[in-house]
Amino acid sequence: MQMEQWLGPGFLFGTLVVALVATAIAPVPIKRRLRAVIVLCLFSALLILGFRYVPEGSGFHTPLAATAYLLGAIAVARLGFVLVIDLGWERGGRVPLNQLLRDVLQTVAYAVSAFIALRAAGLQATSLLATGTVVTAIVGLALQETLGNLAAGVALQVDKPVGLGDWVKLDKGDVIGRVVSTNWRSVTIQGDDRLHLVVPNNFLSRAPFTNFSRPGGAFRRSVYFTVPYDVPPNRVHEAVLAACTDTPSVIHDPPPSLLTWSFLDHGVQYWLRFFIADFALRDKAQGELLTRIWFQLKRRKIDFAIPVRKNFVTEVDEEALAAGRAKVIADRRAAIDAVDFLAPLSEEAKEQLAERGHRRMFGVGETILRAGDKGREFYIVRRGEVAIRVGDAEIARLGPGEFFGELALLTGKERHATVTAVTEAEVFEVNENMFKDVLQGQPKIAEEISRIVAERQAELDTRLTGHPSTEQRRKSATTEILQGIKNLFGLD
Repeated sequence: MQMEQWLGPGFLFGTLVVALVATAIAPVPIKRRLRAVIVLCLFSALLILGFRYVPEGSGFHTPLAATAYLLGAIAVARLGFVLVIDLGWERGGRVPLNQLLRDVLQTVAYAVSAFIALRAAGLQATSLLATGTVVTAIVGLALQETLGNLAAGVALQVDKPVGLGDWVKLDKGDVIGRVVSTNWRSVTIQGDDRLHLVVPNNFLSRAPFTNFSRPGGAFRRSVYFTVPYDVPPNRVHEAVLAACTDTPSVIHDPPPSLLTWSFLDHGVQYWLRFFIADFALRDKAQGELLTRIWFQLKRRKIDFAIPVRKNFVTEVDEEALAAGRAKVIADRRAAIDAVDFLAPLSEEAKEQLAERGHRRMFGVGETILRAGDKGREFYIVRRGEVAIRVGDAEIARLGPGEFFGELALLTGKERHATVTAVTEAEVFEVNENMFKDVLQGQPKIAEEISRIVAERQAELDTRLTGHPSTEQRRKSATTEILQGIKNLFGLD
């Protein structure tokens, strides 16, 4: 009789009031769960009023009482679950419960409530369980696979070898995907092709699999490539690690590493290990890095080794080779003629620079030179576009015919700006040794070069600051540049 009073109209009324108040202040997703509590309370109250007017000896009295108390008990259990789990636990900033664990806890709460409700209605739940033993055995055998998946799902939630968002690969098959859902029966994995692979919990608990997201923070990738034997390994290491430094998607903690890995028939094999932060971008990151490696090796005149299958003999046309070489020199000479501070050079000196200079290619986003470097190269843009940045600000963009890096070449000063390729760019490079031979053959032109470079720097400063340069400052800059040239190149 105490249970009957406990689940009576007064207690249901209190439950209804709490549900209404909680519905008024709860977020929208939780309001829907609380509305079910309100509906259950109303139906339970109506049934309680109904069976009170049915004689106790009637065949309808006990079923009505059991149904009324059962609805009331479920309403109380659902309200308690929403208040404790949804509002108290998850809305309190804690980690949300997995759907499988939520279902288990809610089922337990409903089962306990149902047991109490049946006792209140005068039914013995233990006798109901005893009479259903045979049925339970039959259902258990029929649902053996399903129950196995359920038990495995519970074990997966306890051990937590995988979680939502983890990237995994099963031991059998080549599918790599991200876990997008887990439930009572299975785990759903979405591959790169956006297709879903549904894996039963029972299979996942028994089969080995790789979890790329644990312990997390970084994902290692590997690339193998081969270079001919005549290229020293230190040159390859320098070029490839420079490409890693210049690739935004490659993280630097842990740092990338390159191993001289194996000696093959056609060359030396190298093993590059690098880390990325987002496993979903692994293919894109590897593609970007391989592109940067190609440009780095190409600029350093390092080729990839290719297994030789056949030998071919080609007749060389000396005249065609000479014509091609002459065309390249003419193009370089045109680039030199467009540079104002090189105008004082003799025709012979310009021809010498054209013959000894180098063609360099850079991919999109690659760094050509970096602020603070002590490089001694000067560049003329032949194709594409480059951006000049001081700090985080882009101050200029240069196209074909324009040049940069002259101060470092002439005075030995550190680079004061960073230059990157906006598009795929080709530049003509003149280094310190080439220019030294030219100046030592014509030492008197150093003064004219100093004056032209000083005027150019003054115009650039005026564009940046908005303040025109004075004649005195130009003379001072000319003297400083001239002295730097003399000191660097050993001129009297």
